[in-house]
Amino acid sequence: MKRRQFIKSTAVATAGAAVAPAFLKGKPIFSTVPNDRILNNENDNIMIILELFGGNDGLNTIVPVYNDTYYNLRPTLAYPEAETRRFQTSDVYMNKSIVDGIHNGGMMRLLEDGRLAIIEGVGYVNPNLSHFRSQDIWLSGINNSNNSVNLNEGWLGRYFANMLENYPQEIPEDPIAVNIDGSLSLTFKSDKGHMGIALTDPDKFYELGQGLTPVEPIMTGDSAFDNEFNFARVIAQQSELYSQKVKAAYDAGIEKIKVNYSEGLPQKFKMISALIAGGLQSKVYYVNLSNFDSHAQQMTEDFEGQHPTLLQQAAAAICEFMDDAVQQGWSERVVGMTTSEFGRRAYDNGSRGTDHGAASMQFVFGDHVKAGYYGEKPDLDDLDEDGDVRHQFDYRRTYTDFLETWLGAEPQDSAAVFGEQYMPIGVLEPRDVSVNDPVAGGRSGLKVYPSPSPTGEGTVSFELREASNVSISVHDLLGYKVLDIKNGSMNAGIYNMPFRINKSGSYIIRMTANKRSYSGKFVVIR
Repeated sequence: MKRRQFIKSTAVATAGAAVAPAFLKGKPIFSTVPNDRILNNENDNIMIILELFGGNDGLNTIVPVYNDTYYNLRPTLAYPEAETRRFQTSDVYMNKSIVDGIHNGGMMRLLEDGRLAIIEGVGYVNPNLSHFRSQDIWLSGINNSNNSVNLNEGWLGRYFANMLENYPQEIPEDPIAVNIDGSLSLTFKSDKGHMGIALTDPDKFYELGQGLTPVEPIMTGDSAFDNEFNFARVIAQQSELYSQKVKAAYDAGIEKIKVNYSEGLPQKFKMISALIAGGLQSKVYYVNLSNFDSHAQQMTEDFEGQHPTLLQQAAAAICEFMDDAVQQGWSERVVGMTTSEFGRRAYDNGSRGTDHGAASMQFVFGDHVKAGYYGEKPDLDDLDEDGDVRHQFDYRRTYTDFLETWLGAEPQDSAAVFGEQYMPIGVLEPRDVSVNDPVAGGRSGLKVYPSPSPTGEGTVSFELREASNVSISVHDLLGYKVLDIKNGSMNAGIYNMPFRINKSGSYIIRMTANKRSYSGKFVVIR
């Protein structure tokens, strides 16, 4: 086969390939490793990410109907209480579009069943109001608004690349991540290559991959041609392997679907359900729902229109998928979250729309979610200088929860992904809860005293039942680390570890021991 013809024939597969974007010199043959052996914990956990691109309006998703300022700021866009749905006797009012007419009671039923968390005020310091730069910030896990700095790696791409030490000579048996789209999200890109595949149709993906592996053997030389040929050959070989895996899983799983999925976005979740049910061992599935950028006609006078329609699509997809997972018997394996590059401005813009904002709310769903409402209600009387809602939680705190609680990352793994350590919000609980807790007393075994402290001096007290790898740090209420107390191995025994904080305020002491997390509060009043 001529070089030009070969490169042309294999180039079509690169969208689904995960090999490194560099020539493979000397080691052009790869081997596979089971997906559950790649990460620190051997399990079959799965995470779902639903990106609401364009900037979801958090104030009109979880509606502050109790706040008069909300109605003053949004004379043409505010929802009256009658157009919302209240959770029991709380101050949580949902947009009716995510409840009424949604499968199985919608997002309200998920919350009632203890399978939904609402995290308020998710964002980051010095928010960037450009869609694409802010999206890159969210997808990369790096808060850098300097457009001259390219953000070319995603947070999960870096994590998986770090776990795959021998990549690309050793690759996952199944694609480690699947993006239901025509191109791969930045989330899964790394300096080693693409840590996932992108597809919109399993049958077409299979057709694309068939016959790609050439009959010509690998070349043994080290010329530019040899290396490029071998690189393209590995792309073709891996793409064909993954196309077969996806096809087999989809064909086996589509017959197991238990729910009649709605049209639109839910059909993508149906595909995910089929792939999971058919045995594909991918760890992450990623879906995008666009058009949340509603500068005009966000909502009509009768409370219909663009934004409520998109919310309906998102809620239908999540609720139909989760009920399908329950009926099929694998719901305990799955947790998911919504993301959006920013929220909307607190006040409407006079065109029945809203402009780019900052912090917004986030849904986290699944059987192993610690359900409830996280954070304080948005303070609409204390907006930032641009008129935006201030953030309460850095978005990387949610990511850290998924990395450490669900994917088995150690704190140092998370720190390597983000460049610094963030405290998880604590919205997830692990599946493999062990009775052999390394800390005596379990989650109540960590003591922090005195609190409040008039001097800033405190002590962390605990008893280790067994030798453990321990990390202890102090974080502010936004989740940013302000002090390391301990990071290393510790023998069994009773410990009283002193520390000092110089600034007044409220803090959270975070401890991990053998992958289990503990926390305590510490207040400094000078």
